[in-house]
Amino acid sequence: MPLPTPRPLNEQSITESTTSLATSPVAVSGVATASGYIERVMAAAGGTTTGTTNVAVAINGGADIAGGNLNIPAGTGARAGNVYELGLAGVNAVWINEGDQITFTPSGGGGASIPGAFALVIRTIA
Repeated sequence: MPLPTPRPLNEQSITESTTSLATSPVAVSGVATASGYIERVMAAAGGTTTGTTNVAVAINGGADIAGGNLNIPAGTGARAGNVYELGLAGVNAVWINEGDQITFTPSGGGGASIPGAFALVIRTIA
């Protein structure tokens, strides 16, 4: 049995879903519920996809904070998500403020109307 990953109590998560992340991708947006640094971003497919789906994650319309590293490989059926860990606080950290807009934009995958889910975890600074 794998050891559990310890998670502190000072984390906030933002989750969003899309009706299509493949052939006709639909971007989705959410709002940061706390200030802090972004610890990780995640993406999962709810169906069979072909090709690799890249998910760009932008804060307030800026550049992709994952640098093209949040990808969903081709696969069959709903499956576990892909997680990309960002830099630690102080070491290339991506900071976010309460109320900032977070946009997840999928591209490059194939498949008809494949739903998807995205998440972003903020480590709050107390």
